[in-house]
Amino acid sequence: MITNYYILLKIEASADLNTIKKAFRKEITIYHPENNKTPEAKIKFDLLVEAFEVLSKEEKRASYDLLLTSKITNKPVLIEKKEAYQNWQKEAKTKSKTYRESSLTELFLLDIFAEAGFEAFFLGSEKLIEGVGDTLGDVIGGIFDGL
Repeated sequence: MITNYYILLKIEASADLNTIKKAFRKEITIYHPENNKTPEAKIKFDLLVEAFEVLSKEEKRASYDLLLTSKITNKPVLIEKKEAYQNWQKEAKTKSKTYRESSLTELFLLDIFAEAGFEAFFLGSEKLIEGVGDTLGDVIGGIFDGL
């Protein structure tokens, strides 16, 4: 069965990458083990990581959208697409375990520096600080959006 990641993240199917990231950050904060230790939260957390891993990558998202459309329209799906989806789920489980074992602070710091971009290291400390500042604003703003 294919999970509708758009519904899970509470976003439109046309959402851009920034919207996906904001939704992921907001939801992951709610279901991270630091804030929610229920068995249901663990399942939701794993699904959120899976959703982000697929929707944040263009090629995976395009294939996922075809699978989702096939599910909705009841059209047959190529076996390769189903196998790719199952592989994404396995990859996401591994990543989810790592995310669960990390503190929220560690996850947000990793996100901030990844978002700021490694090219900033080559452009100098001013660009790095500017990128981190912009990203920090997005992360914090994304957590509080819709509250």
